[in-house]
Amino acid sequence: MASYFPALEISGNAYDFEHLDPFVMIVNSDMARKSLRVHVRFTNHCFTRGYDSFSHPAGEPAIEDHSGNKRTFCPIRYRLSLSLPDIIKRLINPQEKVYQTFARRNWAYTVTIDDPAGPYHLFFEIRKSPASERHLQDLNIVIESAYHEEKGYGPPNLLGRVGFVALCGMVFCGKKLATKR
Repeated sequence: MASYFPALEISGNAYDFEHLDPFVMIVNSDMARKSLRVHVRFTNHCFTRGYDSFSHPAGEPAIEDHSGNKRTFCPIRYRLSLSLPDIIKRLINPQEKVYQTFARRNWAYTVTIDDPAGPYHLFFEIRKSPASERHLQDLNIVIESAYHEEKGYGPPNLLGRVGFVALCGMVFCGKKLATKR
């Protein structure tokens, strides 16, 4: 079976992306009164960075994202992406909190990493699955981006926080997604 993202050869090194294949995790929700099946998928922003024709390495392919925008392979983001599925699975712990972004359409989860040292930010969108998919999953999550916070750049602009399990229940039940600020 082919991976969700095709393998790449960059500067003579082969990279596969099987670790970023979509998966389903179970979130036990008291609010929804059921175990929610949450389908998780990733975008290539988890292993690429913004394209700049001046800094894009010569001979390397530009990688198009889901909107057709050019991106550049990032070895640091790729290496960090190897841990992404396990990081996402931590969210099923009712103690884990996520933050609403300033744009109010997506959410952020931050963990501290050792190499490179500092915060590693994950951004995701969560939606109730359309009726045609509900026999497969209850919610869809797209990990839109994941990157380490570089020196000289501040943290993302975030609003209030909410428990991830509670967020899943709220989205499934169609409740208002307001966070405390």
